[in-house]
Amino acid sequence: MASRFETYIKTIKTGNFVKLARLEFLNPNGTIAFSLDNNAKNKRSTAFIQSGTLSVNLQNGQRRHADIQLSNLDGAYDYNVNNIWFGTQVRLLMGVLLPDNTEYMIPQGVFYVKDPEETFQPDQRTVTLNLVDKWTMLDGTLGGNLEGIYEVPVGSNIFSAINGLLLDDQGNGLVYDSTPPVYTTFYNGKTQTLPDGTTANLTDSPYTARFDSFGQSRADVILELNDMLAGWIGYDASGALRLDPSQDDILDITKPVLWTFSPTEQQFLGATYTVKNSEVKNDIIRVGQSLDDGYAQVGARAQNFDAASDTNINIIGDKIDRQEKAGYYTNDICASLAEFELKRNTILKKSVSIRSVQMFHLTENNLVLIRRTDKKGSPFERHLINGFSIPIGQTGEMTINATSVSDFPIATVSYLTDIT
Repeated sequence: MASRFETYIKTIKTGNFVKLARLEFLNPNGTIAFSLDNNAKNKRSTAFIQSGTLSVNLQNGQRRHADIQLSNLDGAYDYNVNNIWFGTQVRLLMGVLLPDNTEYMIPQGVFYVKDPEETFQPDQRTVTLNLVDKWTMLDGTLGGNLEGIYEVPVGSNIFSAINGLLLDDQGNGLVYDSTPPVYTTFYNGKTQTLPDGTTANLTDSPYTARFDSFGQSRADVILELNDMLAGWIGYDASGALRLDPSQDDILDITKPVLWTFSPTEQQFLGATYTVKNSEVKNDIIRVGQSLDDGYAQVGARAQNFDAASDTNINIIGDKIDRQEKAGYYTNDICASLAEFELKRNTILKKSVSIRSVQMFHLTENNLVLIRRTDKKGSPFERHLINGFSIPIGQTGEMTINATSVSDFPIATVSYLTDIT
């Protein structure tokens, strides 16, 4: 018997399905206070979702944003203390009606409302909700900045330090984020060599990180803690803060393939390829900071000499990108960052914008395939999803922004002492 997910996939492939969208307004404990959808005949008031767009971008920090317009004739969704107010979390789900007439909904993110807009006309009343993901409660946009000097002592467990920030009281008895974060196990048991020759766990802070309250936020602290690991950090579609390793991210070919597009199938509406040769960098130098005046400066270099790559140094010459990175205090972390950014700066310049019918299970940092029937042998080309935008209404196509992963290089890595 097919699973519900398999039935969802088959339904999407028919190209003839009923699109569903729902907003769930959450209580502080995460339960649903009330919800509304895109069905004008199935509502708690005279309100329903009219239109909108969800945008997702892979980056450290805020990744998800949605603008949603509601019909709001009875004012049930006005922004005031009795309806939607400061701190109200909103979960967005989209999906389809399955052949057995049951709903299959997939979470698309948990958001806060920022700067809502209400419109009143003689025959119409609408509200536009500008939804921003939960990172905005940490970066000062909605949650404010640090109230005083904040320190993470040397040797602190990085994950525990992040937990502490999330569980801080906002001042009203509620914490900044009660959803348990999802931390990679990649760093567990791994060590790095400090400038004094000693070793330390990768999951422990190699120095005391100090922050003042002048314009700095909890997000600044979390980003620096993430930098100690050279990780990926941001909120996922379920509303959990997720920290993944960039070191493990080198092998994109091992990631799940979420869809295979083919010009012979109706899901594929077209693709535009752009080769940004003016932005290619094949030699990445990342210079960090020394822990103490008595130690040498740290840094690393990652170069593309891979004969299988058409952007290697022997073919196109040396395209250097050298930057200093505050908060990077060991050669090992500088090397991880340099290797990661070498790949990004090679494949990111071969981008593709894919137009397709709406689908709701795609997630950033995973793969889609495109069958190139215009090439000899009709090869399948792999592309990493960097982001996408999708209408929240019933109609309209989605756009997937991706990059080729067919030719990322094997990096040649060296340390600062070898490059100065």
